Amino acid sequence: MNNVLENIIATIIVTIVSTVTGLIFQAFGFTAQASISIGGAVLFALAVLFLVARKYYPRYSRYRTERLLERALNVNANGTDDAGIAFKKKIMERVLLEDAGVGLKQNSSVVEFLNQEACESHIREASRNAKKVKILTVRGEKYFLGPKSLLYDLCTSKRTKDSTLEVLVLSPDSSHITEDLAASLDHESAEEIRAKMRVVFGYLNHLAGRVKNFEVKCYDERPNFKILVFDDKMFVSSFAGGGPKNDHHSKMLQITRDGNPLFVGFERLFDDLLKRSVSTNSAVGEGV
Repeated sequence: MNNVLENIIATIIVTIVSTVTGLIFQAFGFTAQASISIGGAVLFALAVLFLVARKYYPRYSRYRTERLLERALNVNANGTDDAGIAFKKKIMERVLLEDAGVGLKQNSSVVEFLNQEACESHIREASRNAKKVKILTVRGEKYFLGPKSLLYDLCTSKRTKDSTLEVLVLSPDSSHITEDLAASLDHESAEEIRAKMRVVFGYLNHLAGRVKNFEVKCYDERPNFKILVFDDKMFVSSFAGGGPKNDHHSKMLQITRDGNPLFVGFERLFDDLLKRSVSTNSAVGEGV
């Protein structure tokens, strides 16, 4: 059916072009026969150009697309080109979203993302209407500090009475924070890390005093996992790989609760750690 329509359209276009070409040449004093001959030659030349373009244009288009993508992805994440960085992020999210779509078809209970940045849109979507939220992280500034943070809307929007938000962050006085760790993370000292943690810690205390059913606790154990739970959807990554840019280098898994023992296991890990952790008020009393 499509081929028939294409042939009909092509015939109409050829007829129109040949008629217009003939009329133009007649207007310049050419005879009808000469106009027809010239018009035929023009149409033949256009047909040849069309066939050549049809064959080689896709290759050229792919080549140009590849070059443009290379330029877009070659933007330095620490540079000053905010528009370029945002465009690069948009491209990566689109590509990874397509990959995630394939993963969802294959196994809807577990979806693997290249890193946390690649699934930020999914995290925002999952948190939008979540009632039971559990966050296990190291500092938490990417989730709560400032209006550009991932979960800022979750903390500032109106929440129902049965909504709960439980947050576990590493204590600034944790024995895990050493000079060797500071050097591996490109910090000048362990105290510099603690100072940054206390800033976020104070902001979380401020939020806990404003947001209903918002509980913040500190744990003093080696961080192994980052866990974000939004009702029946969870995002998990591991710190086991090490490195100063865990969010960029570590894969993040999206896990759904239904029939998935991984979800239950990670949620139990969070709940057990929550029981062993101390409240922010107690931590402040101990010198945090």
